[in-house]
Amino acid sequence: MKKSNVGYLIIAFLLVWALAQFFFLPTCSAEPAYMITESELVTLEQNSTRQLEISRKLALELQIAREQQTLSDQASSEAKLQINQLQKQLTELEAWSKKQEELQQKILKSLPPSAPGVLREIGAKIDIDHYVTGISYGVSRRIGSKYIGFRGEYDWQDKKTGVWVTYAY
Repeated sequence: MKKSNVGYLIIAFLLVWALAQFFFLPTCSAEPAYMITESELVTLEQNSTRQLEISRKLALELQIAREQQTLSDQASSEAKLQINQLQKQLTELEAWSKKQEELQQKILKSLPPSAPGVLREIGAKIDIDHYVTGISYGVSRRIGSKYIGFRGEYDWQDKKTGVWVTYAY
């Protein structure tokens, strides 16, 4: 009989322990309840209302900022497209300008020079009393941008001849 009393005692102990766990421990480990007054409740409600209003304003400002960012991104994209188009046009204009310059150089090379290669001159020696007293003739050749030449003259009044070397610039 001793064995059965020990079994009953063990079962009774376990049952009491389980009931104690169920009823007493949860209340001991639960957080303490706070009591607030009506004025504290009003203050909390006012603070909550203010925080909700601030949250609404911030949400509205965030939405406006997002819209402005979207518009700014669109403007930036359009500006980048315009820059690319302008760079393309600039490249095309530079190429066209270079072609025009090359064409102008070809045309200038094909044209006869504006100053002739050889200059010929005929001159008359004039005396105030006797009008024309002599004549001259000269030939000059262009070398670079200068002219070097010879001129011969004859004075029939004095019956003299002369030869000149000329340089024109």
